[in-house]
Amino acid sequence: MISFLTLFLGIALGSHTVELSAGPGVARVELYVDGKLAADLGPPWAARLELGKEIAPRELVAVAYDARGKRLGEARQWINRAKADAEAGFVLERDKAGRVSAARLFWRCLINPEPKSIAVSFDGVPLEAKDPARIPIPSHSAGTAHVLIADLVFPGGIAATAVTTFGGQTKDESLRELSAVPVRIPPGARLPKRVEAMNGWFESNGAALSVAAVEEGPAEVVFVEAGLIRKDFERLVADDFHPWPWRRARPIELRKDSRFQFIASTPYVSDGPDDVTRVFPVSPDYLPWDGSFLRAGATPFSGQFPTLPRIAEAVATAGLSATRRERRRAVVLLLGAEARETGDLDAATVRRYLARLRVPFYVWRVSLEAPPAAADWPEAVDASTIEGLGEAFKALRDDLKSQRVVWLEGRFLPSAVSVTAKAAGLVVAR
Repeated sequence: MISFLTLFLGIALGSHTVELSAGPGVARVELYVDGKLAADLGPPWAARLELGKEIAPRELVAVAYDARGKRLGEARQWINRAKADAEAGFVLERDKAGRVSAARLFWRCLINPEPKSIAVSFDGVPLEAKDPARIPIPSHSAGTAHVLIADLVFPGGIAATAVTTFGGQTKDESLRELSAVPVRIPPGARLPKRVEAMNGWFESNGAALSVAAVEEGPAEVVFVEAGLIRKDFERLVADDFHPWPWRRARPIELRKDSRFQFIASTPYVSDGPDDVTRVFPVSPDYLPWDGSFLRAGATPFSGQFPTLPRIAEAVATAGLSATRRERRRAVVLLLGAEARETGDLDAATVRRYLARLRVPFYVWRVSLEAPPAAADWPEAVDASTIEGLGEAFKALRDDLKSQRVVWLEGRFLPSAVSVTAKAAGLVVAR
């Protein structure tokens, strides 16, 4: 009855034309941005939207009505949030007593139909899934909320995540929509085993939210490369010796339950009929056992594109990438020699955007001398030596270790969720 012809991919701000397709019975369409009426339109079903100068996660909703004012349907899409190139989900199987005994994993990816890897976890513990059509669920307490998650990776770097929760006082999992919010817990603290004990800990616009599940799971880190990174990494690799016993108390690596990737700050550009599209090259996902961070980071891309660097925009794109699986996360900007900003986004705007996405952000200077872009990111940590890089990695590991992902009942923008005074010591990650 109603659908969007304009799809927002990547980062969007400023003025945009939105086009829709409406069925023959539609008389008018109301267009909402974050719940506020932005346009009331008729044929030819197009409107000019002003998204402002700030980059923010937004929800765009189109509601169709007939000539009598009867609501016919709606269409939704997120703006400035990670888009899925593939989808996945679970169907739960129950025994005669009503207890969940197995799960069937299903997925859909138009580009590459079959995943090359599937990783399933139950309450944060890896679960064997030899047959995705029937995954046995371990023995568990029906009175406690549990979370089942599957990460699927398809050829071409396409990823999808399936999430479902059950048990405790939760609603029928088939009727629920969940929103993920990363939080930090104080050192030595533990969250309650029963999610019911967290009632009143979170709110959105003054309304209390229900917690469906909490999990730790793997962490995701996206490194943005700016400047002549290869030369800096080659120098650091030459200084990175591995005698036995290990001589450094702070090794240059992430925890074994982490994955990481690199994003270039020089995009390749395609000119469309209405605008210019910039795509920032992204490396494959790396796991800690795939090789050292320094060796992987020295040559993550086949070549450099003959375009000017847009560092802040690349950082914003990295924020989207870090949220694609809704896991513990961080973005790290690596400032190499001669790193220079030539884009039209500024560092402060992008920092606020990552805070709205709830993505912790770090800046490391890996060059010996401060590059021109260092003036835009004055808080950069000196990681130009093996010792300095080790210290930076320790701080990153500690942050990721403190993070947990809280799954809330309902559909919410991450920036709309806050922690109440009842959650003593708990803070939203940003």
